[in-house]
Amino acid sequence: MAGNYSADIQAILQGSRHLADAVRHGDEMLPRFENGNAAYSGWWGEEGGDDAFADAVGDQVRREQQQVADTVLAITGGFMALVDAVAAEADHVQRPQTRALEDIEAQGSESENRR
Repeated sequence: MAGNYSADIQAILQGSRHLADAVRHGDEMLPRFENGNAAYSGWWGEEGGDDAFADAVGDQVRREQQQVADTVLAITGGFMALVDAVAAEADHVQRPQTRALEDIEAQGSESENRR
């Protein structure tokens, strides 16, 4: 209907909770990745000796591991910002309703006082 606005605040909050759950699963990614890396640490050989392959790839492996960790943190941070934004949206939607109900209650109280 034109000129009318309605929103399901509970559905908005539910969406925020679903996103937060997804973020929690994302939070588990980095420790799993780090544990997996620890299990294979040094697979490229021993650096600093006569192992040319290890000397060539060791720094690259560490850089790539750090890039993966940074990416996971950035993705998780982005989702957390989205969770916060959805929660704020629910507040912005509910605030006019809350104020209207408070105004109605205040008007009712004033009306009772005038009798």
